[in-house]
Amino acid sequence: MTVIISLENICRNRTTVLAQQEGKNTRIFVNTTCEKIKKWGNEFNIPKIDLMNRDVSFDLLNRKREMYSICSNCYVPPTVMNAFWIENEKIPKDIATEYRTISIKFEEIS
Repeated sequence: MTVIISLENICRNRTTVLAQQEGKNTRIFVNTTCEKIKKWGNEFNIPKIDLMNRDVSFDLLNRKREMYSICSNCYVPPTVMNAFWIENEKIPKDIATEYRTISIKFEEIS
């Protein structure tokens, strides 16, 4: 099974994240128009681990995020984690398939 997530960031860069199972690992491919994300990484080979564990996800993604000065509002690192979660059934594929989009609405900004 393959998971593909596409998004357009607030900064208007276009990114596609592809996750595929390869044995005990999940291979993540990132295709983007953002130069910072291109430096951050376009391919990750993540073992089947619990990315819900804050320490693990921080070590794998956020430390690298800081190294390449990725914008603080960038949705790509959490999208990589979501693709991993869907591919490893932490988020049910049938729910992701049914709803297909996620909308963030800013109700009130003070």
